[in-house]
Amino acid sequence: MAAVQNKSRGWSPETMSPYQYAIIALCCIANIADGFDVVSLALAAPVLSTEWAMDPAVLGSLFSAAAVGLTVGAFLVAPQADKLGRRPVMLIALGSLAAALLLTSIVSNIWQLLVLRFITGIGLGTLVVCLNTTVAEFASEKMRNLALAILHTGFTVGMILGSGIATLVLEPIGWRAIFFTAGLLNVATFVLGFMLLGESPAFLAARKRARDLVKLDRLGKRMRILNLRELVISGLSTSADPSEGKFRMLLSNDLRNRTILLWLASLTYAIVGYFLMNWKPTILANAGLSPTLAAASGMVTGLCGALGHLAMGIWGRKVGEGRLTAIFFTASAVTLVMFGLQPPVPIILLAIAGLTTFFVVGAYTGLFLVSVLMYPPAAQNTGLGFVVGFGRIGAIIGPMIGGFLLSAGFDRMATYFIFSAIAIIPAITMHMANRLAARDLRAAEEDAQATANLERTPDAERSGQAV
Repeated sequence: MAAVQNKSRGWSPETMSPYQYAIIALCCIANIADGFDVVSLALAAPVLSTEWAMDPAVLGSLFSAAAVGLTVGAFLVAPQADKLGRRPVMLIALGSLAAALLLTSIVSNIWQLLVLRFITGIGLGTLVVCLNTTVAEFASEKMRNLALAILHTGFTVGMILGSGIATLVLEPIGWRAIFFTAGLLNVATFVLGFMLLGESPAFLAARKRARDLVKLDRLGKRMRILNLRELVISGLSTSADPSEGKFRMLLSNDLRNRTILLWLASLTYAIVGYFLMNWKPTILANAGLSPTLAAASGMVTGLCGALGHLAMGIWGRKVGEGRLTAIFFTASAVTLVMFGLQPPVPIILLAIAGLTTFFVVGAYTGLFLVSVLMYPPAAQNTGLGFVVGFGRIGAIIGPMIGGFLLSAGFDRMATYFIFSAIAIIPAITMHMANRLAARDLRAAEEDAQATANLERTPDAERSGQAV
């Protein structure tokens, strides 16, 4: 939504201090740890399920526990950062992840594992929101999109890192070593966060306690912006009233329609994206690829997904974040049709699968770019929390739809045509949201021009106009 920039971000200079780079690097490290955390159970499952003689339905419940926890974290916990501050919420999430994963490495029964996976999910759902809003605020205007794209790429790196570590430790040491290693990585991230992470400048300026203003001045020195307090407070004057309820801000007259369109885009994106993530290897194998080649498709699509993140970060500002996200969603719908029509030629199928992932994953980054531009700092965590939360609902629905279609006998072409039709929905909603943003910007510019003209009008003439 390039049309409506968040004016409260105007305090950020074009150049960045070493401290700002350090904060962004910290968030990327945390997201790498999150990628590892997400796949930890999937990596341990083959050995764990055999060792504990676990029924597949029970294993499915363990997977679902993390997904439910992530939804709770995004909808309920992450928005608390708008009330309590981003630093304490992030540190609590990092600490709970470290503790939950370390405890998982010593569990003795399924119930303990179930509870700990739920807690892990809450931490992950909280962080996926807070990391995006923190990077968006501490990055300069020029670097913001690229910084967010690199942040999202970190998640993919974490999944690859987790797979590599699992390869080294799973057989010689056992499945517990995976969770222990993930826990240590989160402990290191927590310590770094405790030492480096500053509070959100916009949050400190909005709360305006005496000690908050002192912290803001101290933060300004670390960021090498000596007039940070004045710049942030001035920027907040154009934001929504911070005393207004956070959820009500999302559905205020100015934001309601775009918020609903964004929620619908996130929901339907996730239906398509998580169908692809869960069922693509199986569908490729059914199309004639060997199981090994179908599994290796994850490496191809993972690389293409990372390129999709970066492409959105590099091109988003030039093309317009909302416009480019709509284009990526449209392109993903087209490539889904191409995949469904393609004969089972392995190399071509892999190439189209990679191209589809490029557009789908790039559009995911676009949703976050649009969100951080659309919502004022006072409600940014709440806004992104609901975007992520609706995405998690779609993440549950998408694989279920895919399983139902395949179970009912739908072939690859019919299945991908149906998901292509679903992918058209976020393309349309993002296009509509972008048009609304452009309309609102024109109206704001006209109001500003009218106000400026009125201020330039002599008092006597103004009085005559009033009569």
